[in-house]
Amino acid sequence: MDVKRRRLALSVSAVVVVAGLAVGAAYALEVPPFAGRGVLDSENVCASAGDPGRSVPALEDVLPSRTSYSSEDRYDGKNVTEGGSSYSAYCFVWGDGDLLLSARSRMVLAAPSKEWVREALEQERTGKAEEFEAGALGVVDPTSLKAAVLTPCSAPGTVVGGSYSISTVVHLRPHDGAGGPKVKQRLADLAVEAARSAHKSAKCDLPSGLPSGSPRVGADSG
Repeated sequence: MDVKRRRLALSVSAVVVVAGLAVGAAYALEVPPFAGRGVLDSENVCASAGDPGRSVPALEDVLPSRTSYSSEDRYDGKNVTEGGSSYSAYCFVWGDGDLLLSARSRMVLAAPSKEWVREALEQERTGKAEEFEAGALGVVDPTSLKAAVLTPCSAPGTVVGGSYSISTVVHLRPHDGAGGPKVKQRLADLAVEAARSAHKSAKCDLPSGLPSGSPRVGADSG
C-alpha cells in the first residue's frame, strides 16, 4: 500500500471511530433520538385517574414510550350533596405533545346495561367486548382500546330525576404494542381506578360495588 492509500485508510478509520464515539455519547447523554423514556408519577398524572400507586403502573404498561409526559384534569357540574346530577371529570394524558389516553367519568341516569355498553363504547356491535366484575358492570373492548365501568351513585329521590350512576370510559389511542391480554387488563384497571375516584368526588350515596384491588379480566377471571 502506497503512502496516499495508507493515509486515506487511516482517515476513514478515524472518521468511523469519531462517529461511533459521537453516537455513544449521544446515547449516554440521552440526546434525541436516543432520549430515554419520560417519567410517569403522581406529579404528572391526573388526580382523577385515582390512586397513583395503581394508576401509574397501569399507565406505564399501556402508554407508548415518550421522552416526556403530562396530564390535565377537567371537572364540571355539581355533586350529589349539592343536589346535582351533572358531575363530570375528564383526564387527558399527553406524551411529547400527542394525546395518548383519555378518561371520562360523568353522572348518567341509570339504564339497562346493554344500552349503556353501546353508548359507552360508542358502537352498535359489542361482540368482542368482555365483561368483568366492577360496579354494576365493567366491560373492555380490545378492538377499540376502551374500558368502561358503570358505578351506582345515587338512589331514587336523592337527586331530582331518578337514580343515577357514574359512567367511566378509558380510551387508549392506537400505537404499536397497544394490544394483548396485558393491555386489556390494564385498561380495566385504569377504568376501575378512575371510577373509584369519580364515585368519591361526586359524593355518591350508594355503594360503588368496585373491587378493592384489580378486577379480573378474560382468562384470569376464572
